[in-house]
Amino acid sequence: MSELEGIYIIWLREVRRYMRERAQVFSTIFMSLLWLIIFGAGIGSMRFGRMSENYQAFLFPGIIGMVLLVTSIRSGISIIRDREFGFLRVILIAPISRTSIVLGKTFGGGTVAVFQGTIILLLSFIVDVSLSPLTALYSIAIMILMALGLVCMGLVIASFLESFEGFNLIMSLLIMPMFFLSGALFPIHVLPAWLKNLTYINPLTYGVDGLRTTILGISAFSLQVDLTVLVCFAFLMLGIATKTFERRVVH
Repeated sequence: MSELEGIYIIWLREVRRYMRERAQVFSTIFMSLLWLIIFGAGIGSMRFGRMSENYQAFLFPGIIGMVLLVTSIRSGISIIRDREFGFLRVILIAPISRTSIVLGKTFGGGTVAVFQGTIILLLSFIVDVSLSPLTALYSIAIMILMALGLVCMGLVIASFLESFEGFNLIMSLLIMPMFFLSGALFPIHVLPAWLKNLTYINPLTYGVDGLRTTILGISAFSLQVDLTVLVCFAFLMLGIATKTFERRVVH
């Protein structure tokens, strides 16, 4: 078996597993729409008066970021599931490298996350945001970079844990701070200095800002800065995930 074949098989397995979990797909879309419509309308009317739709449009890229964050990190649970049911042992004795295993899982989880993010992206008309085909392609490219780094983060977390309960607890403790400190809900420039510093070290910040720049033309950083941070984050987390997988999962 070649390395590419191994990556493809693992990727395909992750995607097929996702397609069987339709409840997860619909629940993610439903929760995203709740945030976008109810939260967006409520806060928007409080901040902007009659122009609540402006806040919903501002919120829209942040909701896409939330979908990518939740779906990507949640994909790490496949490590725990495979370990518990013995399938991980089967993968480990296959004639492929550990790096290929990590890449297969990363690409599989990333595909799932980008697919769900794209579904939300295509619902932009709900908040009166019009997307050109080029804007959609640029947005999907940014989502791919975000998903790769976040999936690897989920794999790292799962490598240190033995139970689904522990993973869900850590995921809950991680997701909400990252989401709230990403500029998804409010402009970064209105935050106090100590909160700004926390948003600057949050990789999700640059993903949300990149999406907002592409979709709305509103930015806190230049698109070049956003892309540079996302690329560096993706490669860094891929390296950490590979090393962690070898030391924690294999041994």
